[in-house]
Amino acid sequence: DLPPTVPIFPLEGALLLPGGRMPLNIFEPRYLEMVDEAIAGPRLIGVIQPSLDGARRADGEPALCNVGCAGRIIA
Repeated sequence: DLPPTVPIFPLEGALLLPGGRMPLNIFEPRYLEMVDEAIAGPRLIGVIQPSLDGARRADGEPALCNVGCAGRIIA
């Protein structure tokens, strides 16, 4: 079961398939905080690619694709 909200990790060129594993190198403070919070809870994060057309949101961050995947942090 998925929780109502899942933190997302935008990751260009990444594809997480069911049953797959994806080693991540987390170093940005905001994503370190996200991982810490995920580990303290259901251990789930969403992995999603930035928009393929290079679009940006109003705050300057990249727009995101409409579909991503959920992954469980296991180690």
